[in-house]
Amino acid sequence: MTEKSQTTLTIHEEKEDELLNSQIKIQQNNDVPVLPFPIFIWRIFLVFGVLLCSSYTIIVHLCEKDGRLPFSSAAVILMTELIKLLLSAIMFVYKTYQSNSNNGWLKCIQLKQILYKEFCPTTQSEEDQATQSLPSPSTTPSTHIGFQHFVFIILPYTIPALLYAFNNNLALLIQLEMDPATYQILSNFKILSTAILFRLIIKQRITLIQWFSLLLLLTAGIVHSYGNFDAQKAFMKSSSLPPSTCQSISCVLHPISSSTIHITTHGIIMISAYCTVSGLSGVYTEHVMKKHSYMSIHLQNFLLYTFGVIVNGIALIFEVHRKGITDEDFQFFRGFTYLTWILILTQSVFGMLIGFVLKYASNIYRLFIISSAMICTTLLAMILFDLHLNSIILMSIILVCTSLYLYYR
Repeated sequence: MTEKSQTTLTIHEEKEDELLNSQIKIQQNNDVPVLPFPIFIWRIFLVFGVLLCSSYTIIVHLCEKDGRLPFSSAAVILMTELIKLLLSAIMFVYKTYQSNSNNGWLKCIQLKQILYKEFCPTTQSEEDQATQSLPSPSTTPSTHIGFQHFVFIILPYTIPALLYAFNNNLALLIQLEMDPATYQILSNFKILSTAILFRLIIKQRITLIQWFSLLLLLTAGIVHSYGNFDAQKAFMKSSSLPPSTCQSISCVLHPISSSTIHITTHGIIMISAYCTVSGLSGVYTEHVMKKHSYMSIHLQNFLLYTFGVIVNGIALIFEVHRKGITDEDFQFFRGFTYLTWILILTQSVFGMLIGFVLKYASNIYRLFIISSAMICTTLLAMILFDLHLNSIILMSIILVCTSLYLYYR
């Protein structure tokens, strides 16, 4: 090899080292990681996410028997978290095997070394220095992860599970302080709280046009909630079905069961806390996933869902004791049908897809997915349950489309 070719090779290696170091520094500075797949697949994922989210309310209604759910909602949520946990573990093992195809499944068995690289990332220059300091080639580098370091990385993943659990219980208590229609309308303010917390915590700039588009999205949610209230009343007046059946079908869009508008001071405080915590849980999850963006998305999901399983398992135990169900009478899968499993699988896939959105995009994408799904749910309900599209719901559809255009133009 000539001196010129050796110099060229050295320069090329130095550039590769600089590129690797810069990529790790960028990732550790909370910037958005690079998509691991082509952009057209990403767009398909987003559309698929909208369809999955919109299918939730429809499938829940199809699961109903005599206007009630035959299964425990806590059991379904726990099962969903378990499926997500299992899928994340399988995908992490498969990705490890795929990236170490030369060593085959033997590399997957070396779990300690793999986790060490995930929890303790190093640049190429640091690896070279560590290799040069070894006393002999046969000596393997230490894969010991200190307990404090391990806890420091793991602990942030517990907070989203606690926030979600807090909000789920708060949502139930809010129903006692206001009517369902008011709850549905005011809960749309979580769009605004998410945007504000996104700006404060993620520190990503939002232009005036984008703020205006988010206000349009908030308006669309409020208008849509009010439009569904009118659609429900019109459906119940015009339908020849029994009142209980009409009530069940009309609740596909929003569970409004009372026409009396009321709200207490405690209700205002609680709905404010609900919207704030709802925004905080999403933004904090995004912050953690991007702060540890050097980690595999599947490992991050695994950590999130592990604590989700623990928290929801405790919630199920409390529900069983609250209802006074004995160990002999308790049946985890009571009321489960093929539709229940479809609900669990669709929500599991949707939850994992949202993990990708939070890591490789932002919470703003998540807001638009949920708002777009709201429109899709309305259209599906029109097809399946013969609900009529009124001018108010049509206005909300136009507002969502306008907001989407203004934000990403």
